[in-house]
Amino acid sequence: MKKTAPAALSVLLLLLGGPMFLAAFAAAAQTPAIAEQLRVTACGASGDPATGQWRPPFQQAYIVTSGFGMRYHPIYHQWRLHTGTDLVSQPGPGPVVAAAAGRVTSAGWQGAYGAAVVLDHGTGVSTLYGHLASITTGITAGAVVSTGQQIGVEGSTGASTGNHLHFEVRVDGVPVNAIPFMLDQGAPLTGEPVAPTIPGTPPGTPGGEGGGGFPLPPAGIPRLASLTNPALPIPDRVKRLYLAAADTYRLPWTLLAGIGMEETGHGRTTATSTAGAQGLMQFLPATFASYGVDGDLDGHADIRNDADSVTSAANYLTALGVHTGGADGVRRAIFGYNHATWYVNDVLHYAHVYGGGTVLGDPADCGPGDDRSADRRPISDLPVTAPLASG
Repeated sequence: MKKTAPAALSVLLLLLGGPMFLAAFAAAAQTPAIAEQLRVTACGASGDPATGQWRPPFQQAYIVTSGFGMRYHPIYHQWRLHTGTDLVSQPGPGPVVAAAAGRVTSAGWQGAYGAAVVLDHGTGVSTLYGHLASITTGITAGAVVSTGQQIGVEGSTGASTGNHLHFEVRVDGVPVNAIPFMLDQGAPLTGEPVAPTIPGTPPGTPGGEGGGGFPLPPAGIPRLASLTNPALPIPDRVKRLYLAAADTYRLPWTLLAGIGMEETGHGRTTATSTAGAQGLMQFLPATFASYGVDGDLDGHADIRNDADSVTSAANYLTALGVHTGGADGVRRAIFGYNHATWYVNDVLHYAHVYGGGTVLGDPADCGPGDDRSADRRPISDLPVTAPLASG
């Protein structure tokens, strides 16, 4: 159990150097505690991904910069309880996702928390996500969210000294230490990236042999590009990306191939469009900012990186409801990707040329190097002594 500094010690520290000395003392005392929390978490879980109904509130890699407990506050310059755990995305601010399914109880400005979202998960458990740069459209009081659904973007609003997420877990309204709580839920806060969660399936659920599948509706009419542009052969490198993303998001790889063919001929023409869309799967920067993910786990979601582009397309289709609503849900998701009926029919035409729905890829097709864990940094390499972003 952490203890507050005795009054006499606080006075002595102030006499020795004033608030600046006290702040330095607090930071020095806090860093080993954070490192120990990370060491225990990593050793206990071996860096495994989430395996239950919970997951870390980031998809990307992150570091823990300030733990739960008493600390000298960097803004208010007084000892007080830090009720959350501060997480900082690497290499820069990223999307914040729901750590578990629940209902939004509040979303908006909450004093020192800045822009914040609170989720009720039932059985007296709730989570708070503070200092957000923005809150995702549709995340309002009463909305139901699924595990891994984006609720905002990491920021530094409210009483904060830099971009980070204040992640707070409450049990019966009382804040508890998120580190052991999340470990108990099978979602250790090790700092490692965790793949996006597919709605309706627990994190860590195997996706079957090479990915999921579901029926694709027929193309229908009208069509446009597919009337004059035949489906092109898919380069092996790009097909591996389609297969890997389909494996993660449990959808037919042919659907991604249909979009890739329609947009750029599988990367043959990736110039920025007149509307400003970029990359293999042609994302508008604003859309990519909300739905872009780090497909190759190199620590950065890049709109022009092919792996990131394909994986982000699968993520975007999932967010648009491609797994729900049957044939109509598939068509609505494709329409959400590009608002034109002919576009929907073109994509479905190409998808059927490449094999249609309910297609399970062969993991061997993804080729060597698809074991993403090989590129993950060990917990001992994480810069836990980096300057603290707190609040």
